[in-house]
This record gives sequence, structure tokens and C-alpha cells, in this order.
Amino acid sequence: MLVGAGTVLKIEQVKIAVEAGAKFIVSPGLNPNVVRYCLDQGIPVTPGVCTPSEVSLALDFGLEVVKFFPAEAFGGLKTLKAISEPYSRMRFIPTGGIGPANLVEYLLFPRVLACGGSWMVKSDLISSGNFQEITRLTRQAVELAAKAAPG
Repeated sequence: MLVGAGTVLKIEQVKIAVEAGAKFIVSPGLNPNVVRYCLDQGIPVTPGVCTPSEVSLALDFGLEVVKFFPAEAFGGLKTLKAISEPYSRMRFIPTGGIGPANLVEYLLFPRVLACGGSWMVKSDLISSGNFQEITRLTRQAVELAAKAAPG
């Protein structure tokens, strides 16, 4: 299993996460200081973007994968297709509003590497210990993703 840290906003959080065993960093936005620190330390980083300017900045850092966040709030797949058009080297991991109703559609877009979603591990399910429902929803997510897999 490869463990990473998400919602990383500051360099200090990167240091804590890596010390705890994180092998990669994900952030909701593109903080140039966090990205530069991660790259200088050889830590894979996937910052969040939602505009062409942020995609351009990510390319300037040499990144080839970014998180498209918040995907649905920023216009969903239609916006992602428009933003990605001029950036042929960039691949995206959409998060934010991804769920059973739209997962396959996102995954079928060739520029999407993966999708992030949390519908299967809602905090109320975790706090109530309803692991049977978490398992069911996770199985559903895997089955949906398989529909979009090539071959």
C-alpha cells in the first residue's frame, strides 16, 4: 500500500506527513512554496488547479499530473475538457463532487488519470462504525471504475 497525505497547505505539513510515512502529497491548490519544497525533496506532489493559469504554472514546475478541484463546482467535465485542450501533456485527477452518478463519465475522458471521491467513506459512516456500508460503497466504486477501464 502506498500512503500519501492530502489537503496539505503548508511546508510544515509536508514535513510532518513525510515523517509519518507519507510517500506523496496532494493539495487543494497550487501553493508554489509547497510544490517547490516537495520537488526539491524528491516528494511526488499533486497540487489542485482549476484555471488555465494554474495549469501553466504547474507545467512551469515540470508537473504532468494535477488535481482538478473543485471539479463539479467549477463546471465539471465540460470545464475540464475546455481547460485541458491547450495543455496536451497534462493529466488530471478530478475531485470534488465526484460520485456514482458521474465517475464513469470522468474516467472515460482520456486526460483523466484517476478520480478522487469520498462518497464511500462519509464521516458519519466512519463514526458509526458502519464498515459494511463503506465496503458496499467502495465495492460499487471499484465496479464503476472497471466500466471505464480499457480492454
